[in-house]
Amino acid sequence: MSQERLQALREELQRQGVEAFLVPRADEYQNEYVPPADERLAWITGFTGSAGMAVIGLDKAALFVDGRYTLQGQQQLGDLPIALENLDNQVIASWVCEQLSSGQSLGYDPRLHTEPGLALLVKRLSERDITLKPLEKNPIDAIWRDRPAPPCGKARPHPYVFTGEHSSDKRQRIATLLAEKRADALWLPNPENCAWLFNIRGDDIPHLPVALSSGVLFRDGSATLYLAERAVGEGLLEHLEREVTVVTEKGQLFEDLHRRHVNKIWVDPSISNCWTLQQLRGQDLQLLLERDPVIQAKACKNAVELAGSRAAHERDGAALCEFLAELPTAVENGLDELAAVKLLYRKREEREGFRGNSFETISGYGPNGAIVHYRASPESSLPMQAESIYLCDSGAQYPDGTTDVTRTVALGEFPALAREHFTRVLKGHIAIATLRFPSGTCGEQIDAIARRSLWDVGLDYAHGTGHGVGSFLSVHEGPQRIGKAITNTPLQPGMILSNEPGFYLTGQYGIRIENLVFVKDSADYPGFLQFEELTLAPIERHLIDVELLTISERDWLNRYHQRVREVITPLVSEKTALWLQQATEAV
Repeated sequence: MSQERLQALREELQRQGVEAFLVPRADEYQNEYVPPADERLAWITGFTGSAGMAVIGLDKAALFVDGRYTLQGQQQLGDLPIALENLDNQVIASWVCEQLSSGQSLGYDPRLHTEPGLALLVKRLSERDITLKPLEKNPIDAIWRDRPAPPCGKARPHPYVFTGEHSSDKRQRIATLLAEKRADALWLPNPENCAWLFNIRGDDIPHLPVALSSGVLFRDGSATLYLAERAVGEGLLEHLEREVTVVTEKGQLFEDLHRRHVNKIWVDPSISNCWTLQQLRGQDLQLLLERDPVIQAKACKNAVELAGSRAAHERDGAALCEFLAELPTAVENGLDELAAVKLLYRKREEREGFRGNSFETISGYGPNGAIVHYRASPESSLPMQAESIYLCDSGAQYPDGTTDVTRTVALGEFPALAREHFTRVLKGHIAIATLRFPSGTCGEQIDAIARRSLWDVGLDYAHGTGHGVGSFLSVHEGPQRIGKAITNTPLQPGMILSNEPGFYLTGQYGIRIENLVFVKDSADYPGFLQFEELTLAPIERHLIDVELLTISERDWLNRYHQRVREVITPLVSEKTALWLQQATEAV
């Protein structure tokens, strides 16, 4: 990114009468992945990670990223005069308070932030008499001359054979909760929630099969879906049925609420942008500010969705095994990190139903593997050699399921300490995979179990142990997760999560072992839950120090590998089947 962009932004800030501006990686829908038209943070700083915030002042600027992106942030900032700081609301607030004086203003685009996300900043700034000022026109949009056009693809029906529940039944189920809360309507600000509730999908967001949309569900189960006119594809209206009205102008929201005599509306402030909340408050409506009930309902997959996920993981596991089997020969022929990404993509393309990656593949060889969420670029892509360690974190979208898998591979000789590090990560992975826990347990209560083997020798990793995963939706789905942060969300049957402990030695290698699992009732102990594996791919045996594993851990690994071999062998080529036989031999 250029100094000229920073200078142009600073001149625009002066025109709009603010001394600094808050730049999130966000769009008005609060999507995790954003269209190119909303990549403002990348445009002004060069940082392309999935989470970050910048504050651009008239004299100084800072980029705030979490522990996953520290090395990436340093690399992508280059020689830009932008400080790199930790992504923490306290840190951001302190930095702003140090740079601005009493009476000055920090501008923000209210469509790109939530009120809970800004709460601490509002408090800290008010104590210093610094104003957080909403701006009508985003200053970056004002200077971004070649900004891409917003996406507007066709929304399409997602068939019952994949959803296992009709939209009308989902709407009635959620409407019952509205009645219990005595709310007249539920505001649906998020395309993911609309996709689930109305059984529709689209292609507007990279890696996320949704159409940009929002909606309102009323207490009687009827609804309004706000879609751009060009997004109303063939068969969509018939699919939605008469109880759902499609409106192509989102500005009619407030008129619709008055027409339907809505007095109390349920709004989730964590996924609704500030601008919408400000407008709703101006309509003399009573707001019920609680978590959107669709989020919880979407998280617990039904039997059809779980069966679809199993099938998708079988096809995806076959594609990954074809890739891993071919990897050594490809390395000998000069494979680099970017070429590996393309090779894996081609293997998945050969599988039925493949709709694209569920996120941008992490392909890190040697030191690049130590960058937790590394993205290979033409400038950074390392040639891979028959030595050291390669980390590949990838996933795919299929109509029947979403996948996410990480495998760490020994390409030849590797540092001696890596075997211990890998085995301790594996012990943590097995600890979660085999865990039985009482109903009502939250992810934060089991996170330490995955870390114990690393903690025993003073090591840790700077990311969560597991995130929720959608059904042909987001690869990072809430509210369930396994991590240190408090969620107060009990794990429930049907929830899909990742199990991905790791370890990263800066400048040398990264290690992560990730499978997707789902929560189910324990067959042996009433009132207890456990996990079942979805992912099917070998775990690198050459990196295991068998002496560090207990007998029960070895048994789990051998059983898992036997299942991988039995399920995947019929789906792959004869050459890959031979590789698979060796890769899944008992330890």
